[in-house]
This record gives sequence, structure tokens and C-alpha cells, in this order.
Amino acid sequence: MNATILHFSHSGNALKSLFFLGLAAAAFWLTFEMLDDRRDRPSPMQALPGGLTLPAPTPRPNPLAPLKILVLLGAGSVSLFYGGRHAARALSRRAAIKIEGGSLHFNPSFGAMPDTWPVEHIDVAIFDRADRLPEGPALAIFGLGSGAAKFGARTRHGLYLHYRRGSETGEARIIDNDVDGGAEQLRRFAAQLDMWRDARDPSDR
Repeated sequence: MNATILHFSHSGNALKSLFFLGLAAAAFWLTFEMLDDRRDRPSPMQALPGGLTLPAPTPRPNPLAPLKILVLLGAGSVSLFYGGRHAARALSRRAAIKIEGGSLHFNPSFGAMPDTWPVEHIDVAIFDRADRLPEGPALAIFGLGSGAAKFGARTRHGLYLHYRRGSETGEARIIDNDVDGGAEQLRRFAAQLDMWRDARDPSDR
């Protein structure tokens, strides 16, 4: 396997897509349930001693319900985004990242950042256990800081890259189950990247 190219793992990204789409479905379903509970409905009747029947007291609305609905909508939307991104990666025939001509070339699924990064402008490149890498937006948004999530991160490895050229910055974070060859291929790719960075013109540093 070419150490200068990372290819997306179709099975790994398909599983991640299903996971995030499941989270999105759960969030939107809970949102629908909360909105349904807020509808005005006829109060149920209650029987009192003596055969008297009166409407039951109307339950007090939860004052935090609007905030919870907004949070669920936000979480569902973010989950839908990540589910779609991993689905695109699972179906992609293009390389995830490749080193070519002194630059890193990224698959468009990495989002709002340059598709090509000159190696000399990569100021941070870290290959390490996933729990030691800077947090990505998904971890921050979903609050995946639970014991189970941290244990899962300790069993994975990842590559974190940060790009800076003047005021332009970007970052990429890719985990071993995102790519074919897993942690070993990521390690070999990171070693190749270090060689390119060490060989660059010292005046560019």
C-alpha cells in the first residue's frame, strides 16, 4: 500500500454514517414528541365523589422545553451533516489525502478549507492515540467525554494536521477506522509527511 496516499475505508465510513444518521433520527423523533406534547388538548375528565365529573388540572408546561427543542434540532442537524459526510466518503472513489508535488491534496469531503495544502505551511502534524489529539467539532458538540467514549478513543489512533499561511488556517483530523490500512497506514503516511516537512527549504520555515 502506497505510504503517500490514504484511501477511505468504505466499511468504516458506512458504519459511522449509520451511527450519525441514527443519532439524527433519534434527535428529530424526540423533537417531534416534545412538540406534540406542547399541543393544546382537551383536559381529561376526572370523577369526584358524588358522581361529579370535572376536567383534570392542566399540566404545567416545562419552561425549558423550547431550549431543549432547539438543542435537539441542532444536534440532529449536526448528526445529519456528519452522517452525510461519512456516506459520501464511503461511496467515494477518490483518495482521502495524498502527498504529491510537495503538497497535501484533500478529498472535498473535508469541508471548508483549501483542497491543497503546501507541505511547508503545515505547522502541526500529530500522529497519536485519538484521545490525545485536539478535539474535533463532533467531540465538542456531542460532548463525547463519557468514560465509554474516552475508552473508545484510547483504542484508536489518529492524525491531526494544522495548516497556516498568513491569516489562512485549516485543520484536518482523520482516525484509523476512516482509512484503509488503519493505524499502520496512518503511521506510514505520517512518517512520509515528516520526511517531506524535513526536506523543505529552511527559508520556508
